[in-house]
Amino acid sequence: MNLLSNINLNWTWPQVFAFLLLALVGAFIAERIVGNAPKYGFLGSLVLGILGAWFFANLPVEIQIEPRLEDMPVVRSILGGLVLVALFAFLRKQGASR
Repeated sequence: MNLLSNINLNWTWPQVFAFLLLALVGAFIAERIVGNAPKYGFLGSLVLGILGAWFFANLPVEIQIEPRLEDMPVVRSILGGLVLVALFAFLRKQGASR
């Protein structure tokens, strides 16, 4: 099974804006939970949120009753942004304490 066959990059502008909004929400929530931002502040969080949201949105796992915004999976996108931003913020915090 080819995992990359599930990836779709043919997005409309409303889908791009919805995706950026979901990544922004995930990055914002992660910063509030962790308490500090990854390197480069909120811009760094936004970039990590975009990468995490894109990765989680393209996972071949489907949540049965997941809401969608412009055909973007809301829960997985926010969760992806949250996980990646929180991971990098945690690693930065661990590196700073050494």
